[in-house]
Amino acid sequence: MSIILDKINYSYNNGTAYEKQALRDINLVINDGEFIGLIGHTGSGKSTLIQHLNGLIKASSGNIYYNGADIYDKDYKMKDLRSKVGLVFQYPEHQLFETTVFKDICFGPKNLKLDPLEVDLRAYEAMKLVGLGEDMLDVSPFELSGGQKRRVAIAGVLAMKPDILILDEPTAGLDPRGRDEILDQIEKLHRETKITVILVSHSMEDVAKYVDRIIVMNKGEVFFDDEKRKVFANYKQLEEIGLAAPQVTYVMNELKKHGASVDTKAITVHEAKEDIMRWIKGERR
Repeated sequence: MSIILDKINYSYNNGTAYEKQALRDINLVINDGEFIGLIGHTGSGKSTLIQHLNGLIKASSGNIYYNGADIYDKDYKMKDLRSKVGLVFQYPEHQLFETTVFKDICFGPKNLKLDPLEVDLRAYEAMKLVGLGEDMLDVSPFELSGGQKRRVAIAGVLAMKPDILILDEPTAGLDPRGRDEILDQIEKLHRETKITVILVSHSMEDVAKYVDRIIVMNKGEVFFDDEKRKVFANYKQLEEIGLAAPQVTYVMNELKKHGASVDTKAITVHEAKEDIMRWIKGERR
C-alpha cells in the first residue's frame, strides 16, 4: 500500500535552546512494490524520516497517509500501521532476546494475537524467505554469525507480513560476504513477494546494484528523488553534500574524457565491464 508524506516537518527538543529541525517540508509518495534507496550523510534526516513511516515519531506538522488513511487521525490504530510497515533497525541483532531462533521469529506475530498455528506457519515461511533452514529452529540466536543474526531479525519482521519493509543499514558491520548474502536475500524477497523495500545505506555500490529509485536527504530536506541513474549522473552535486556516486561512475567518466566511447550511465561493475568490452571489440573492428 502507498504512503504519502505531505509537508512533513519535525524538530527535536521543541521550545528549548537545543531545538533542531530534523525534517523540513518533506513531500514524498512511496508506491506499492518499489525498491527504494535512501541515502544521505550522517545527520541528514534519514533515520528520523523512516521512523515517521511507521509512527514511531510523530511529525511536528504535516500529514502522513497510509492506504488513504491519515495515521494522525485520533481514531487511527497505530498498531495496525506497525504490523504493515516493518522497520528493521541498524544492528537488529541487539534486539534478539528469545532462547531459540524460532521463538524469536514468533514474537511479533504472537503479539498480533494470532492463532498459534498461524504464528508457527508465519515463522516457518519467514525463515524460508530469508534463507534460514529448519536446522536453525532450536539454535540460540546468540550462537549465530552476524549475518545469520540479521536474517533472524529480518525474519521476525517478515513474520508480521508487512506490506512495506524498511531496513536501516542492514549490512553495517558485516564482512563483504555477509553483506552480499543479506542484500541478495532482500533482493530475492522483493522480486518474489513484490513487497515494497526501503533500504537505508551508505554504500553507493549497494544502492546502485539493488534499488530502482533513490531518495537523497540533505539537511533534513529531499535533495534528489529520481531513478538511480539520473541521481548518480549528478555526482558532482552529490559531492557538494558529502556524498558520491559508485566508483564505476568515475571510471566511466574518466574513460569518456580520454576518448573512449563508453556509457557514463553505467553504475555497476557488471554494466561497466559489458560496455567496456563492447567498446574494445568495436575499436578492434
